[in-house]
Amino acid sequence: MDQVGSGSMRVRAALLRDRGLRVTASRLAVLDLVEASEEPLAHHDVVEKLNDSPWNRSTLYRNLIDLTEVGLLVKTDIAGVARFERAGRHNGCAEHPHFVCTDCGTVTHLDGVVVRVEGGPLGQQPAAVAEGRIEVQLRGVCDTCIPGHA
Repeated sequence: MDQVGSGSMRVRAALLRDRGLRVTASRLAVLDLVEASEEPLAHHDVVEKLNDSPWNRSTLYRNLIDLTEVGLLVKTDIAGVARFERAGRHNGCAEHPHFVCTDCGTVTHLDGVVVRVEGGPLGQQPAAVAEGRIEVQLRGVCDTCIPGHA
């Protein structure tokens, strides 16, 4: 993490204050970690990556939720696991569907697979569908869990 008083840390601290959050070392660490990650992180990923820190699992989870509630992070559920990423950042995971095994919970990226979602007339569909702010998850049993396919 940046040394206390560095320019980028001051910017992140100001960002937290502007959103009404108290500036804490744990919030800065979580924000830094999510910002540096190339993919959305689950709570257990954050705990694992900050395992040498003095903060417990609950504190890190509350920080993820607080940062999401003020719009700094975006929460996405994939296979029943909440994953967090920096708001406004390009997320390649949103551009393709995911296959979620209903037996083992494995998530597979379906790169190159295109799923077309067409809504009905405006006003008869959720705004997220009309604006393209949706995720597609296909659920079924993976090859490993189907007997004879492993």
